[in-house]
Amino acid sequence: MKLRTWSLAAALALTALVVPAQSASAHAAAAPSCPDGSVCFWSGEGFGGDHWEWTSRSGYRDMPPNLHDNVGSFVASTRACFVNWDPQEKRDVFNGDWRSQYRGDFGGRIDGVGPGAC
Repeated sequence: MKLRTWSLAAALALTALVVPAQSASAHAAAAPSCPDGSVCFWSGEGFGGDHWEWTSRSGYRDMPPNLHDNVGSFVASTRACFVNWDPQEKRDVFNGDWRSQYRGDFGGRIDGVGPGAC
């Protein structure tokens, strides 16, 4: 009986050590790739949901209806300017920037994206 108690305690202790390590590595995962010269947007946080790729050579574009005021995450592979028109606000984005949780920030207000600095 004592052996089983010790085995259960050992298993619980081992589980406590392994589970947090897996969670920590999941949070440290790198952002998905996005083609050079583009910014990739997702409606969901964690790079899920609807996806749209904006290219800097396309110039300023309004966000598609499904992403207007609804960007949950993004990856930038170029310099860009995120725009909200009412009230007017802009955010500079640099090559290599990414956010896996953006809706609670500017992603909940973004109306469009343009090339270069704001």
